[in-house]
Amino acid sequence: MAFWSLKANGGAVALLDGSGATVTYADLARRADELAAQLPEHPARTVGFLLFPPNFDAVGLYLGALRSGRHVPLLLPPGIHPALLADLLAKYQPDWIATGTGSQPAVDYRQQCQTDSIAVHVRSEATAGALPAPHGSLGLLLSTSGSTGSQKLVRLSYTALDANATSIVQYLGLEENDRAITTLELSYSFGMSILNSHLAVGASVVLTDETLLSRGFWDLAQKSHITSLSGVPSQFAMLRRAGLERRGLDSLRMLTQAGGNLSEPLKREFKALSDRLGSEFFVMYGQTEAAPRISYVPPARLDEKLGSIGVAVPGGALDLDPATSELIYRGPNVMLGYAESRADLERGDDLQGILRTGDIGRRDEEGFYFLTGRLKRFIKLSGARVNLDDVEKMLVNDFDTPLACIGTDDRLIVVLTEGSSTTDAAIRELLRVRCDIYAGLVTVERRSALPFTANGKVDYQALAREMS
Repeated sequence: MAFWSLKANGGAVALLDGSGATVTYADLARRADELAAQLPEHPARTVGFLLFPPNFDAVGLYLGALRSGRHVPLLLPPGIHPALLADLLAKYQPDWIATGTGSQPAVDYRQQCQTDSIAVHVRSEATAGALPAPHGSLGLLLSTSGSTGSQKLVRLSYTALDANATSIVQYLGLEENDRAITTLELSYSFGMSILNSHLAVGASVVLTDETLLSRGFWDLAQKSHITSLSGVPSQFAMLRRAGLERRGLDSLRMLTQAGGNLSEPLKREFKALSDRLGSEFFVMYGQTEAAPRISYVPPARLDEKLGSIGVAVPGGALDLDPATSELIYRGPNVMLGYAESRADLERGDDLQGILRTGDIGRRDEEGFYFLTGRLKRFIKLSGARVNLDDVEKMLVNDFDTPLACIGTDDRLIVVLTEGSSTTDAAIRELLRVRCDIYAGLVTVERRSALPFTANGKVDYQALAREMS
């Protein structure tokens, strides 16, 4: 059964929060269906935006939309920048929007209902039901590149969501007595997959917006007897500073890392720490386009395969394009395709289970895969995929100055000419406000001139060589 069926023992705890409140599987199913009943009753299927905070009602609405088979949510962070939200509203014209309480409805929307923690707004009758309806196989929408301004969305089917949750359960060995805690936005594919996979096996998830650097997080984690901790590379750097070994998490049985390449020294450190704690350390690779897990390194092989992304998840297969060495993934969890407009949501399965990842790789003699580069201009910052072209376009438009963006995972480099009057502080502040990129992840460099190729385009490879 799919994770949204919530068919575990009805009395088992599904969700907990920092106040000590709990929600059983039976309660969560009722809550999900009651909230979904507040969504528009159009003859056609609907599209909605769920600004997804870590609370019971938001999770209930997410699951209710899936259970209904009629409502397709786009998951967004609750703190999304207003300008980006406005752009998404204009492009996708959702039939409903779910936000935190106290928020004002967008133009052409009216409040339908409000609970203690979430408010649902529906499109006015004048425009309701007149827009393209999503394809029958489409279950969920996710953003491709966090908050950097791209409105391209990933279209995930019900099959893809179910298949990846089931696969994660299998390779992690999840059981009904496992308990995770939210360390990532639930609108982020990694965070979403933790929720999905735990619900799939009848386990539980602790919901909190506390961070790894807060005392409240560790008190809650210890009190809740969590069995796993998950994070992106920047969060594992925080875990090192937080002194995980001293936190008294006696029930901890696994650490899981994805969202970018973790440095080899940190991999060694956390593998050794996991061994001392009697737990397992899973290093994983994925993309939102695969709902999101693609591969993992079996913990017992991590020491000898330190730089590898591992082997394909159960049910999937990896290969390399013989001409380009691009990593190709095949599996039931591959997206239907992208969307760039409301009309695109009517499309069916464009990819037929084959995902060209955009990463270049190699395979060793035992079938383990290693990444060696990228075909496209993407980096990952704090686990969120950042489109360098989108960021560069935004900066050029706002500052009206020649510049170029390059980078590696966990480092964005903005290169300006020496004659530019734009300050480093202004660039970092705009990236923080508009893109939610922490200033410490941004390096600003100045050069006498930007290098260009023979056809007049910025020579990013030359810039990268200069920066190395």
